[in-house]
Amino acid sequence: MKKEDYYFVVARIVGGKGLDLAVEAATKLGFKLKIAGAPAGYYTEHKKLAQMAPENVEFLGHVSDGELVKLYAGAKAFLALAKDEDFGITPVEAMSCGTPVIAYHGGGYKETIIDRKTGIFFHELTVASLTDAIKKFEKIKISPEDCKKQAEKFSKERFKKAMKQFVDDALKLNSASF
Repeated sequence: MKKEDYYFVVARIVGGKGLDLAVEAATKLGFKLKIAGAPAGYYTEHKKLAQMAPENVEFLGHVSDGELVKLYAGAKAFLALAKDEDFGITPVEAMSCGTPVIAYHGGGYKETIIDRKTGIFFHELTVASLTDAIKKFEKIKISPEDCKKQAEKFSKERFKKAMKQFVDDALKLNSASF
């Protein structure tokens, strides 16, 4: 699928997901931003973001799985902005569609993204740090194939194979000690 000229975020519309950073960065740099995800809680975060968002920011609400894949695949890059995401499946989903990730250097993102190969990290949860990362991203070329290969490391099939090998090795080790 051909890349389009937008950045993409998938998240529940709640505080702590860094959506305010994305909206402020889109405002500052003028790029098109698409946000998929339904408001949660008392909807205060969604109202706040909608009020501050310029017209280049689009709130898509809940999208179907098929539409989500198209959005991932069409995005210039995926933004992963949560402070302490334990694993975060969305960057892996983005990479599986050949889309690089611009992510906060924290939590599980450090395990799934390879800096300057499958995405770009930024180190402070500030608009300035995010916009700097986006500007760096715009100047480099990241291979969709590298993104896909990295995502495959987190596939269900690979996990099953690794777990089976682990159990087999443990059984061999246990039987050898008797």
